[in-house]
Amino acid sequence: MALRRQLLLILFIIVAIAVTLKIMEFFQSDVVEADATRFVLEDLSTRYPTADMSIMTITPKYNAQEKRYFEVKARVTEDPLSPCPKRSHIFYNYPVQNFVPQPAEIITSNCRVCTAGICTIAFPEEAIIASHTLNGTSEAQRYITANPSAIPVVTENPDSWLVKWVSDKADSYYVVQVHRNGTVPSVDRVVKS
Repeated sequence: MALRRQLLLILFIIVAIAVTLKIMEFFQSDVVEADATRFVLEDLSTRYPTADMSIMTITPKYNAQEKRYFEVKARVTEDPLSPCPKRSHIFYNYPVQNFVPQPAEIITSNCRVCTAGICTIAFPEEAIIASHTLNGTSEAQRYITANPSAIPVVTENPDSWLVKWVSDKADSYYVVQVHRNGTVPSVDRVVKS
């Protein structure tokens, strides 16, 4: 009977140790992920002080030595309320690994979208640019030119984007529907009431 108690006690201790290690690993991973987020956001705010930025994804990975690190994908949007926002995706490895992360992915630049091949409007910054540069949007472009204080307000729908161009100095505003395939089904002038 004493042997059985000793075995149960030993089994209980082993299970307790395993559970404790799993709990410690869980809290350690949260701290490391939080550190990765903090590191990336601090670096981005130094490199792009006036940009709007956010973390898109954090993916845990393991290097050749079986040490965990995080691949972080961040979004940086410069001039987010302008007619020509510049969006990039920046990639990090945290902690830094012995290899170079992939180069930045430029989503919008030079106020152009859908310049070649298949057009997909996947991000709000692309919708903003498309709302005044694609075929059929000349009225919206004239409004933006005549009202330099106009700002875009973007709403995402399942198959399209609505970009509302509003200036507090104008008696109207424009709502441009931009389909995800790069077409513009409607450009509507709305008189403020």
